[in-house]
Amino acid sequence: MIKTEISSEKHNKNTLIAKENSRPAVLSGQLCRIVDGLVSREGQLKTIIQDAERRVKNAPEGAVRIIKHGNGYQFYHRTDPKDTSGVYIPVSQSVKVQQLIQKKYDMQILTAARKELAVLENFLDNYNGQMLKEVYEAANAARKRYIIPAELPDKEYISAWLAFEYPKKPFAEGAPEHYTEKNERVRSKSEVLIANALLREGIPYRYECPLRLEGAVTIHPDFTVLRVSDRKEFYWEHLGLLDDSEYRNNALNRILIYERNGLFPGDGLIITAETYKQPLNIASVKRVIRHYLV
Repeated sequence: MIKTEISSEKHNKNTLIAKENSRPAVLSGQLCRIVDGLVSREGQLKTIIQDAERRVKNAPEGAVRIIKHGNGYQFYHRTDPKDTSGVYIPVSQSVKVQQLIQKKYDMQILTAARKELAVLENFLDNYNGQMLKEVYEAANAARKRYIIPAELPDKEYISAWLAFEYPKKPFAEGAPEHYTEKNERVRSKSEVLIANALLREGIPYRYECPLRLEGAVTIHPDFTVLRVSDRKEFYWEHLGLLDDSEYRNNALNRILIYERNGLFPGDGLIITAETYKQPLNIASVKRVIRHYLV
Protein backbone atom coordinates (compact mmCIF):
# COMPACT_ATOMS: atom_id res chain seq x y z
CA MET A 1 0.00 0.00 0.00
CA ILE A 2 1.24 3.50 -0.85
CA LYS A 3 0.07 6.20 1.53
CA THR A 4 -0.37 9.83 0.69
CA GLU A 5 2.58 11.94 1.76
CA ILE A 6 2.54 15.15 3.79
CA SER A 7 3.41 17.91 1.36
CA SER A 8 2.52 21.52 0.69
CA GLU A 9 4.27 24.42 -0.98
CA LYS A 10 2.98 26.63 1.82
CA HIS A 11 4.56 24.39 4.49
CA ASN A 12 7.98 23.55 3.06
CA LYS A 13 9.64 23.21 6.45
CA ASN A 14 6.91 20.97 7.86
CA THR A 15 7.02 18.89 4.69
CA LEU A 16 10.76 18.37 5.03
CA ILE A 17 10.42 17.51 8.70
CA ALA A 18 7.65 14.99 8.12
CA LYS A 19 9.62 13.23 5.37
CA GLU A 20 12.89 13.25 7.28
CA ASN A 21 11.21 11.85 10.37
CA SER A 22 8.89 9.18 9.02
CA ARG A 23 10.68 6.48 11.04
CA PRO A 24 10.69 8.42 14.34
CA ALA A 25 6.98 9.09 13.87
CA VAL A 26 6.37 5.36 13.52
CA LEU A 27 8.62 4.69 16.50
CA SER A 28 6.61 7.15 18.55
CA GLY A 29 3.45 5.24 17.72
CA GLN A 30 5.08 1.94 18.61
CA LEU A 31 6.18 3.36 21.97
CA CYS A 32 2.64 4.51 22.69
CA ARG A 33 1.38 0.98 22.11
CA ILE A 34 4.23 -0.50 24.16
CA VAL A 35 3.49 1.79 27.11
CA ASP A 36 -0.22 0.98 26.87
CA GLY A 37 0.71 -2.70 26.91
CA LEU A 38 2.91 -2.23 29.97
CA VAL A 39 0.11 -0.43 31.83
CA SER A 40 -2.20 -3.32 30.96
CA ARG A 41 0.45 -5.79 32.15
CA GLU A 42 0.77 -3.85 35.42
CA GLY A 43 -2.92 -4.37 36.07
CA GLN A 44 -2.67 -8.07 35.20
CA LEU A 45 0.22 -8.56 37.61
CA LYS A 46 -1.67 -6.86 40.45
CA THR A 47 -4.61 -9.19 39.87
CA ILE A 48 -2.32 -12.23 39.73
CA ILE A 49 -0.67 -11.20 43.01
CA GLN A 50 -3.99 -10.62 44.76
CA ASP A 51 -5.34 -14.00 43.64
CA ALA A 52 -2.16 -15.86 44.61
CA GLU A 53 -2.05 -14.17 48.04
CA ARG A 54 -5.65 -15.21 48.66
CA ARG A 55 -4.96 -18.85 47.73
CA VAL A 56 -1.80 -19.00 49.87
CA LYS A 57 -3.69 -17.56 52.85
CA ASN A 58 -6.45 -20.15 52.53
CA ALA A 59 -4.18 -23.12 51.80
CA PRO A 60 -3.33 -25.76 54.43
CA GLU A 61 -0.23 -25.16 56.53
CA GLY A 62 3.03 -26.86 55.61
CA ALA A 63 4.22 -28.42 52.38
CA VAL A 64 3.96 -31.65 50.45
CA ARG A 65 6.68 -34.26 49.86
CA ILE A 66 6.32 -36.36 46.72
CA ILE A 67 7.97 -39.72 46.14
CA LYS A 68 7.79 -42.10 43.21
CA HIS A 69 5.88 -45.30 44.05
CA GLY A 70 5.54 -47.94 41.36
CA ASN A 71 3.80 -46.38 38.39
CA GLY A 72 2.47 -43.51 40.47
CA TYR A 73 3.30 -41.18 43.32
CA GLN A 74 2.76 -40.97 47.06
CA PHE A 75 2.26 -37.68 48.89
CA TYR A 76 3.28 -36.76 52.44
CA HIS A 77 2.18 -33.70 54.39
CA ARG A 78 5.03 -31.90 56.18
CA THR A 79 4.07 -29.31 58.81
CA ASP A 80 7.29 -29.39 60.86
CA PRO A 81 10.51 -28.35 59.07
CA LYS A 82 12.40 -30.86 61.22
CA ASP A 83 10.18 -33.68 60.00
CA THR A 84 11.73 -34.69 56.67
CA SER A 85 9.26 -37.50 56.07
CA GLY A 86 5.81 -36.10 56.79
CA VAL A 87 2.45 -37.79 57.21
CA TYR A 88 1.07 -39.91 54.36
CA ILE A 89 -1.86 -38.31 52.54
CA PRO A 90 -4.38 -40.92 51.34
CA VAL A 91 -5.97 -40.76 47.90
CA SER A 92 -9.23 -39.69 49.54
CA GLN A 93 -7.55 -36.38 50.48
CA SER A 94 -6.41 -35.50 46.96
CA VAL A 95 -7.84 -31.98 47.38
CA LYS A 96 -5.28 -31.32 50.12
CA VAL A 97 -2.51 -32.51 47.76
CA GLN A 98 -3.70 -30.12 45.08
CA GLN A 99 -3.88 -27.21 47.54
CA LEU A 100 -0.39 -27.82 48.89
CA ILE A 101 1.17 -28.13 45.42
CA GLN A 102 -0.70 -25.06 44.27
CA LYS A 103 0.51 -23.21 47.37
CA LYS A 104 4.16 -23.89 46.52
CA TYR A 105 3.56 -22.74 42.96
CA ASP A 106 1.71 -19.61 44.15
CA MET A 107 4.57 -18.68 46.45
CA GLN A 108 6.98 -18.91 43.53
CA ILE A 109 4.59 -16.91 41.38
CA LEU A 110 4.35 -14.21 44.04
CA THR A 111 8.13 -13.80 44.06
CA ALA A 112 8.31 -13.57 40.27
CA ALA A 113 5.23 -11.35 39.86
CA ARG A 114 6.32 -8.90 42.56
CA LYS A 115 9.74 -8.62 40.93
CA GLU A 116 8.25 -7.98 37.49
CA LEU A 117 5.75 -5.50 38.93
CA ALA A 118 8.51 -3.54 40.67
CA VAL A 119 10.43 -3.25 37.40
CA LEU A 120 7.31 -2.12 35.53
CA GLU A 121 6.30 0.43 38.16
CA ASN A 122 9.81 1.87 38.23
CA PHE A 123 9.76 2.27 34.45
CA LEU A 124 6.26 3.74 34.28
CA ASP A 125 6.98 6.16 37.14
CA ASN A 126 10.08 7.50 35.40
CA TYR A 127 9.20 7.22 31.70
CA ASN A 128 8.37 10.44 29.89
CA GLY A 129 7.54 9.96 26.24
CA GLN A 130 7.45 13.72 25.69
CA MET A 131 11.08 14.50 26.46
CA LEU A 132 12.20 14.73 22.84
CA LYS A 133 9.30 17.01 21.98
CA GLU A 134 9.97 19.16 25.03
CA VAL A 135 13.53 19.85 23.86
CA TYR A 136 12.22 21.26 20.59
CA GLU A 137 9.38 23.17 22.22
CA ALA A 138 11.83 24.81 24.63
CA ALA A 139 13.81 26.34 21.75
CA ASN A 140 12.98 29.93 20.83
CA ALA A 141 11.26 30.79 17.56
CA ALA A 142 14.49 31.87 15.83
CA ARG A 143 16.15 28.53 16.52
CA LYS A 144 13.07 26.48 15.58
CA ARG A 145 13.27 27.89 12.05
CA TYR A 146 16.54 26.02 11.52
CA ILE A 147 15.90 22.86 13.53
CA ILE A 148 14.74 19.61 12.01
CA PRO A 149 13.33 17.99 15.16
CA ALA A 150 13.89 14.34 15.96
CA GLU A 151 10.17 14.17 16.77
CA LEU A 152 7.68 16.79 15.67
CA PRO A 153 5.31 18.13 18.37
CA ASP A 154 1.68 17.09 17.88
CA LYS A 155 0.46 20.60 17.04
CA GLU A 156 2.96 21.06 14.21
CA TYR A 157 2.52 17.48 12.96
CA ILE A 158 -1.25 18.00 12.76
CA SER A 159 -0.76 21.32 10.97
CA ALA A 160 1.47 19.71 8.35
CA TRP A 161 -0.88 16.72 7.99
CA LEU A 162 -3.89 18.96 7.43
CA ALA A 163 -1.95 21.14 4.98
CA PHE A 164 -1.57 18.24 2.55
CA GLU A 165 -3.18 19.29 -0.73
CA TYR A 166 -5.01 16.76 -2.88
CA PRO A 167 -7.43 16.85 -5.83
CA LYS A 168 -11.05 17.02 -4.76
CA LYS A 169 -13.47 14.46 -6.13
CA PRO A 170 -16.09 16.32 -8.19
CA PHE A 171 -19.79 16.36 -7.36
CA ALA A 172 -22.34 15.37 -9.97
CA GLU A 173 -24.31 18.23 -11.42
CA GLY A 174 -27.53 18.73 -9.49
CA ALA A 175 -26.40 16.57 -6.57
CA PRO A 176 -27.83 17.58 -3.16
CA GLU A 177 -25.65 20.06 -1.30
CA HIS A 178 -24.64 19.22 2.26
CA TYR A 179 -22.17 21.34 4.23
CA THR A 180 -20.29 20.73 7.46
CA GLU A 181 -19.68 23.20 10.26
CA LYS A 182 -16.45 24.28 8.56
CA ASN A 183 -18.38 24.88 5.32
CA GLU A 184 -16.98 21.82 3.56
CA ARG A 185 -19.28 20.19 1.06
CA VAL A 186 -19.93 16.47 1.54
CA ARG A 187 -22.29 13.99 -0.10
CA SER A 188 -24.85 13.15 2.58
CA LYS A 189 -26.39 14.19 5.87
CA SER A 190 -24.65 11.25 7.53
CA GLU A 191 -21.27 12.49 6.31
CA VAL A 192 -22.14 15.90 7.78
CA LEU A 193 -22.79 14.12 11.07
CA ILE A 194 -19.44 12.29 10.97
CA ALA A 195 -17.41 15.33 9.86
CA ASN A 196 -18.90 17.58 12.54
CA ALA A 197 -18.32 14.95 15.23
CA LEU A 198 -14.67 14.58 14.18
CA LEU A 199 -14.27 18.36 14.24
CA ARG A 200 -15.78 18.70 17.70
CA GLU A 201 -13.64 15.87 19.07
CA GLY A 202 -10.50 17.49 17.62
CA ILE A 203 -9.76 14.58 15.28
CA PRO A 204 -7.92 15.72 12.13
CA TYR A 205 -9.44 14.41 8.91
CA ARG A 206 -9.32 14.70 5.14
CA TYR A 207 -12.49 14.26 3.12
CA GLU A 208 -12.30 11.95 0.10
CA CYS A 209 -8.52 12.12 -0.10
CA PRO A 210 -7.34 9.76 -2.87
CA LEU A 211 -5.63 6.62 -1.63
CA ARG A 212 -3.38 4.71 -4.02
CA LEU A 213 -3.32 0.98 -3.43
CA GLU A 214 -1.40 -1.90 -4.95
CA GLY A 215 -2.20 -2.64 -8.56
CA ALA A 216 -2.50 1.06 -9.46
CA VAL A 217 -5.93 1.19 -7.81
CA THR A 218 -7.03 4.58 -6.48
CA ILE A 219 -10.03 4.90 -4.20
CA HIS A 220 -11.44 7.81 -2.23
CA PRO A 221 -12.24 6.83 1.38
CA ASP A 222 -15.03 8.95 2.81
CA PHE A 223 -12.65 10.16 5.52
CA THR A 224 -8.95 9.72 6.16
CA VAL A 225 -8.54 10.36 9.87
CA LEU A 226 -5.49 10.76 12.08
CA ARG A 227 -5.21 9.23 15.53
CA VAL A 228 -2.86 11.76 17.05
CA SER A 229 -1.69 9.62 19.99
CA ASP A 230 0.32 7.32 17.72
CA ARG A 231 -0.05 9.20 14.40
CA LYS A 232 -1.82 6.29 12.79
CA GLU A 233 -4.10 6.90 9.82
CA PHE A 234 -7.50 5.23 9.58
CA TYR A 235 -9.79 5.13 6.57
CA TRP A 236 -13.45 5.62 7.44
CA GLU A 237 -16.10 4.34 5.07
CA HIS A 238 -19.76 5.01 5.74
CA LEU A 239 -22.15 2.63 4.01
CA GLY A 240 -25.26 4.72 3.78
CA LEU A 241 -27.50 2.85 1.33
CA LEU A 242 -27.49 -0.74 2.52
CA ASP A 243 -31.14 -1.14 1.52
CA ASP A 244 -29.97 -1.08 -2.12
CA SER A 245 -28.66 -4.47 -3.36
CA GLU A 246 -26.34 -2.99 -6.00
CA TYR A 247 -24.90 -0.59 -3.43
CA ARG A 248 -24.31 -3.51 -1.03
CA ASN A 249 -22.41 -5.44 -3.70
CA ASN A 250 -20.25 -2.41 -4.52
CA ALA A 251 -19.61 -1.80 -0.82
CA LEU A 252 -18.53 -5.42 -0.30
CA ASN A 253 -16.19 -5.21 -3.26
CA ARG A 254 -14.70 -2.02 -1.83
CA ILE A 255 -14.09 -3.69 1.54
CA LEU A 256 -12.39 -6.62 -0.21
CA ILE A 257 -10.08 -4.17 -2.00
CA TYR A 258 -9.10 -2.74 1.38
CA GLU A 259 -8.49 -6.21 2.80
CA ARG A 260 -6.28 -7.22 -0.13
CA ASN A 261 -4.16 -4.21 0.78
CA GLY A 262 -3.81 -5.12 4.45
CA LEU A 263 -6.58 -2.86 5.77
CA PHE A 264 -9.22 -4.67 7.79
CA PRO A 265 -12.27 -3.45 9.69
CA GLY A 266 -11.00 -2.32 13.08
CA ASP A 267 -7.37 -2.36 11.92
CA GLY A 268 -6.77 0.65 9.74
CA LEU A 269 -10.33 0.62 8.41
CA ILE A 270 -13.42 2.00 10.16
CA ILE A 271 -16.84 1.08 8.82
CA THR A 272 -20.19 2.53 9.81
CA ALA A 273 -23.47 1.71 8.13
CA GLU A 274 -27.15 2.51 8.06
CA THR A 275 -30.46 1.55 6.52
CA TYR A 276 -33.67 3.46 6.08
CA LYS A 277 -35.09 1.94 9.29
CA GLN A 278 -31.83 2.25 11.21
CA PRO A 279 -30.24 5.59 10.30
CA LEU A 280 -26.87 6.70 11.61
CA ASN A 281 -27.03 8.66 14.86
CA ILE A 282 -24.59 10.89 16.72
CA ALA A 283 -24.33 8.52 19.70
CA SER A 284 -23.07 5.74 17.43
CA VAL A 285 -20.57 8.07 15.72
CA LYS A 286 -19.20 9.22 19.08
CA ARG A 287 -18.75 5.62 20.23
CA VAL A 288 -16.77 4.82 17.09
CA ILE A 289 -14.57 7.90 17.51
CA ARG A 290 -13.83 7.21 21.15
CA HIS A 291 -13.13 3.53 20.48
CA TYR A 292 -10.71 3.96 17.58
CA LEU A 293 -9.44 7.53 17.54
CA VAL A 294 -9.15 8.98 21.05
